[in-house]
This record gives sequence, structure tokens and C-alpha cells, in this order.
Amino acid sequence: MLGAQQRETEAANLLSAGIVEVPESADLYHALGLSRIRQQQTKNALDALTRAAKLAPGNRRYQYVYAVALQSTGKVNEAIEVLQSILKNNPGDPEILSALVAFNRDAGKKSVALEYARKLQSMLPNNPEIKKLVESLQP
Repeated sequence: MLGAQQRETEAANLLSAGIVEVPESADLYHALGLSRIRQQQTKNALDALTRAAKLAPGNRRYQYVYAVALQSTGKVNEAIEVLQSILKNNPGDPEILSALVAFNRDAGKKSVALEYARKLQSMLPNNPEIKKLVESLQP
């Protein structure tokens, strides 16, 4: 394990050096954020992922990872806002809809979660897991 940790530290150092050279690179910030997550450096990871998301607002993947990082640090409402923003440009994205269901359900917003679950079900009507999800959210 020590070898893996040492390599991750080296990778983060290399990415940080790259950011010094190319400070507006969303790709480098995103990669650094993921590296910091693997090193369990949550605050540093969130800082890097925030920067990546701001530098590349149209990059759906960076926005999604940023939202997940926000949610994992207890910033659920901010995460939901990011996901809703992504959904505006990607209305049929099942990954985003699924995350919105989960984040809203976990935040105690079952009626909102149900709305997103129903949208997901309309896209994937033959999926038994989504059917169970919708049923579990109904009052």
C-alpha cells in the first residue's frame, strides 16, 4: 500500500507542477482533485474539483464529479443545484436523474426525488429497479 500512496503523492505533485505551468487547465485540476480523493484529502480535492468545474462549465463529467464531491462533504443543496444545472443541458441523462433522485431522497425531499424517479422511469419503462424505486418513494 505504501507504494501506491507514494505514487499517488508523486502524481499529485506532478499535476500541481502542471497547474503552475498551465493555470487555466480544467483537465489538470480535475485530475488533481481525483488524486486528492484517492489520498483522502477531501478539502484539497473539493478545491481542485471546484476549480475544474468553474474552468469548464460545459464539461458534464467535471460538473457531475464536482456535485458528488459536494454531496460527500455534506453540501447536499449545492450538489443538487449543480446537478439541476447539468440536467438543463442534458435533460435525458439517466446518470444525472439517478443522482438527483438519490440526493433529494437522502435530503428528505421525497416528493422531489419521486418527480425525478418518474422522469427516469418514463425514459426506461421496462427497468424493474426503477419501478421499485418509484414505488418506494410514493406516499
